Amino acid sequence: MKQTRQPVSIGRKQECRWWCCASVVIKAAAPHQDRVAGGGRKSLSETLEELLYEKFVTKRTKKEKVTRSWLASMALTIYASEAAELQSPPPFAASDHWVSNFMRRFEISLRRRTNLTVLDDDVLVNRAVCYMSFLREQVPTIDLEKTDLMDETAVYFEDARASTLDFTGARHIVVRSTGFASMRITVVLAVSATGRKLPPLLVWKGKAAPTFEKRSGPVYVTHQPRAWVDS
Repeated sequence: MKQTRQPVSIGRKQECRWWCCASVVIKAAAPHQDRVAGGGRKSLSETLEELLYEKFVTKRTKKEKVTRSWLASMALTIYASEAAELQSPPPFAASDHWVSNFMRRFEISLRRRTNLTVLDDDVLVNRAVCYMSFLREQVPTIDLEKTDLMDETAVYFEDARASTLDFTGARHIVVRSTGFASMRITVVLAVSATGRKLPPLLVWKGKAAPTFEKRSGPVYVTHQPRAWVDS
């Protein structure tokens, strides 16, 4: 009858003792047994990585977004230009692992945007002047009756505010909820340049509809997947 070996379980205490002994052995090793500084697999092309890093710095200096896919695509482009000068270039795929190693070597990481780029005063003023000049040129040909000013706002099914009046010193402040605090619709309000108010438009969540449905009020209703005008 064949006997099977039972799995050996190691406790936490034995594991800690093993690691302590291993650290002592590593420290007692001869100098020639230490890992060589700078050892390990070398990069495929230092020139490629330097050029890619320069392009990364240039793009971020312009406050443009950089993604991992962009790094991989640009690396392949640079490598293609280098490989054209070689007789038998080694294969290079700019894999996800390679991109991760490149980011680690050059201390690049995924960061969340902290704030939007603010335009310089000169650029902002120049754009405003150009826009106002464009509008003034269009005024003689504008039909005020067909020129509408509109805005959209979210209307929630429940009051989203988390504060309420209560007794001073109370430790627990409980506010009853219906469970639909995040549900909302979008209300679009518009007025013509002549001052005529247009009927409101309600945007509900649902399958996109090409037309507006007129309801009593008068109110117009339509549907969008995200209950938003530009969804």
